[in-house]
Amino acid sequence: MEPQTPFHSNSLIVGVAIAVPLRRLFDYIVPYNYAIEPKPGMRVKVPFGHSTKIGVIVSVSPKSEHASVINDSKLKEILTIIDQFSLVTPSLLKLYHWMEKYYHAPPGEIWQTMLPTSLLKGQPAKQSRQSYWQITELGKAALFTGKVNKKAIKQRQILEQLMQSNHGIAHDQINQFNMPYASLKTLAGKLWVSREYSTVNPNITSNLPNIPTSIQLNTQQQAAIEQITQSLNQYAAFLLFGVTASGKTEVYLRLIHHVLQQNKQALVLVPEIGLTPQTLKRFQERFDVEIILLHSGMSEQKRLQNWLKARSGDAKIIIGTRSSLFTPLKSPGIIIIDEEHDLSFRQQQGFRYSARDVAMVRGSIEQIPVVLGSASPSLESLLNVTKEKIKRINLTQKAKTSAQLKYRIIDLKKQPINHGLSSELISLIKKHISQQGQVLLFLNRRGYAPVLLCHQCGWSSSCQRCDTHFTYHHQSHFLQCHHCGSSRKAPNQCPNCQCEQIVPVGLGTERLQEGVQQLFPEARVSRIDRDTTRKKSAMQDFVTSIKSGEVDILIGTQMLAKGHHFPDVTLVGLIDMDGALYSADYRAPEYAAQLITQVSGRAGRADKPGEVIIQTHLAEHPMLHEIIHAGYSDFAQSAIQERIEAELPPHTFSAMFHAESPQINFVKQFLQEVKAILDRYSDLKVELLGPAPAVYVKKAGKFRYQLFLHTNNRNQLHQLLDLTLPDIEKLKTASRVRWRIEIDPASDS
Repeated sequence: MEPQTPFHSNSLIVGVAIAVPLRRLFDYIVPYNYAIEPKPGMRVKVPFGHSTKIGVIVSVSPKSEHASVINDSKLKEILTIIDQFSLVTPSLLKLYHWMEKYYHAPPGEIWQTMLPTSLLKGQPAKQSRQSYWQITELGKAALFTGKVNKKAIKQRQILEQLMQSNHGIAHDQINQFNMPYASLKTLAGKLWVSREYSTVNPNITSNLPNIPTSIQLNTQQQAAIEQITQSLNQYAAFLLFGVTASGKTEVYLRLIHHVLQQNKQALVLVPEIGLTPQTLKRFQERFDVEIILLHSGMSEQKRLQNWLKARSGDAKIIIGTRSSLFTPLKSPGIIIIDEEHDLSFRQQQGFRYSARDVAMVRGSIEQIPVVLGSASPSLESLLNVTKEKIKRINLTQKAKTSAQLKYRIIDLKKQPINHGLSSELISLIKKHISQQGQVLLFLNRRGYAPVLLCHQCGWSSSCQRCDTHFTYHHQSHFLQCHHCGSSRKAPNQCPNCQCEQIVPVGLGTERLQEGVQQLFPEARVSRIDRDTTRKKSAMQDFVTSIKSGEVDILIGTQMLAKGHHFPDVTLVGLIDMDGALYSADYRAPEYAAQLITQVSGRAGRADKPGEVIIQTHLAEHPMLHEIIHAGYSDFAQSAIQERIEAELPPHTFSAMFHAESPQINFVKQFLQEVKAILDRYSDLKVELLGPAPAVYVKKAGKFRYQLFLHTNNRNQLHQLLDLTLPDIEKLKTASRVRWRIEIDPASDS
């Protein structure tokens, strides 16, 4: 039996968020006269059940406010307050409280998203020193006077590299620069190089950039910069609606220039990790300040150190993916979200949120502007423009003089297809390659083929854990499910009838590459998809080789549709758009239009004219013709009007209960009981749809059902959830399933 804790009248009680799927805080006693004063945002180690956990303090209150709680139950003491100070800024604490209320999420899940993994594991929030190699004055003299031994080629190369580096070279980057540690030690022994230690790069001078004289802004870019800079010290949201190659990035750079003049920080969000290196390079060429990256591809320790640099104000520009939105900033100045329409800005696991929407709330709290940039903005942002919540700024002119894109739809019906390509597209590929243009072929389906099929009995390679087929990967001779990740070796004969005639059906990027190489044996072909970019620097290596002219035909998935600048691409072929156009999802036309706009924008970005070919069996689809002849803006306005008439989001508001379990009856019963609880409040005008199976009813061995809530009144939706979630959490069936509530769901799948 545990001894009763002696409570002092001046004891404090802290409400702690712990990483468990419960929508509540857990109260603990802080012993009287504890050495550290507890504050919201500090981490604590606490007893939890039969173990200990690390949580985050959310509330602090005197014991007297909880007298009845203490009398009824023996609250446990905290074990340790880990931090000396709050890890997050007051504005981020406000943002946390808004997210908890709006997304109805468990507090522990929110903090798991807001803090780096290292901190959640208990590591100290302390900036470590880094070391930088620099050439000394003696080293410079030795290099200029020829004192370096002619046979010491490596030493000379190192000295020359250090001479060219204004910032020195960090020790953890010496392998990237091919600088052996042994050679550096030898040079240090001669006092020709030195190794300096600092928490920040000692050579960053914080000088503002010299604007390149070769870059002349057009009138629209100049007007955009002037309009946004007028709001640098207050909240305002802007939609920078710029056609591809209209110079949005240059606008971002000039805005950041103004922010740095105020000695403030800029937070730039990009949709994909693959875009961060090229964005970093462009920013480093312009700004002589500390620029850091934050994304899931980094080591935990590196990510923590960069996070701390942003918190301390040492880092002036922070470039990252979705979760970098929660980085604490000492002097926030602006938030920029590039490709704001991209679905990767929505978190699809754990705490589900929209980085775009949360960024606008953070901007309002911080009183700084938020800039959303895209050539194909989301309907949500465009509707907010009409509601005057966002100011729209158009960039309709190309930053550089270039010819208008030519579009052509190829109707695949009754046409001979050779390796997925029509004869017309094959002829165009030959033409563009002969004219030294690069060709981009887009197919949003990786692998060799979507399914393996037995020619004799009709057996197909289905995933037993999901309602879908295994994708066949020819190079590794493996079957892989792209939904649950399970894989197995591909059979050489049919498991059902032992027939050896097993044929791949359908087209993936791997098979398209094989066919293209057969059709164009002299061409240099590269493929970019998740399978070919697993290595850390693979994406950057691909981009470098494309820009240097080492690739004739580039084959890729959606990874290529996001912000890449390939000046020599003159032909873009969208190989198969039918899947996007056939979808039952009411958002499918919007997503397809965005995809076409973004992929097409890779062509004709420089002074070479661009051509876009769309292959489809649905050549008369109205969306295709609207995009080609009227442009994305007109399509979007039509789509918004259709949503208004059909009373669909974003004109209306929705939420979704999602439940999954290996037992389908548990899922159905839970959601029926949830519906019964929601029905008690029929006076609130919220329509209930379902329960119904998800698009993929079985995934990773679990059956998945959904219950949708739909209303014209956002406040009533949240009121209903506030009233019912406590009762829903108490349901016995809730412990038999894995369930969540999702606000503004982006997908029914």
